[in-house]
Amino acid sequence: MKRLKLSRLWKNRYIRIVISLLVVLTSIVAFWICLKVALKSEYPLLPIDAGSMEPALNVGDLIVVQGFSDVSEINVGEKPDGDIIVFRKPSNPDELLVQRAINKTLVDDVWYLRTQEDIALSPYSVYGGLNAGDTWGGGFHEKFLIGKVVGKIPYLGYIPLCVSAFLRTPEAMFLFIVLMCLIILIKYPSLLKKRLKPQTKAL
Repeated sequence: MKRLKLSRLWKNRYIRIVISLLVVLTSIVAFWICLKVALKSEYPLLPIDAGSMEPALNVGDLIVVQGFSDVSEINVGEKPDGDIIVFRKPSNPDELLVQRAINKTLVDDVWYLRTQEDIALSPYSVYGGLNAGDTWGGGFHEKFLIGKVVGKIPYLGYIPLCVSAFLRTPEAMFLFIVLMCLIILIKYPSLLKKRLKPQTKAL
């Protein structure tokens, strides 16, 4: 009897869509978590909203950010040798910056990094932060590092940029991916299920 009820529920078109959506959403959550774990970054994907790193990174690029456990692994130098890194602005940790690492200095077992925008003629200097020791010699404390850019997807970053600056947060990027999948699934439900053939009764 229970199997019959379950069978009837499954034949319901809307029930199938809801179940399929739940499966897809679960898969997306798992994918996002795996992406963050695999890249060791709280911000595995970020859109580029300024042209300060052109031509390496252009406005509208969606960059892939990989975290690291050892700052000594970062390559420093003038373009194109230095790694492009993502870090928090010491005076405003909620603001993320994307620049090229050009120098690093070890002070009392702490790395301080100096960066520069590719279109700039001089290095980016940081003086002062919210706490003592946040900056040194124009560089910033390693604790502000998010990760380094290991890849990019051209133009895809325009979508979150057009929606809101809020989408620069990792949670919002996740919601953006979920929303895109939901739109596709609702618009094209045939991608999730096969239409049931009408049953014919024997005469």
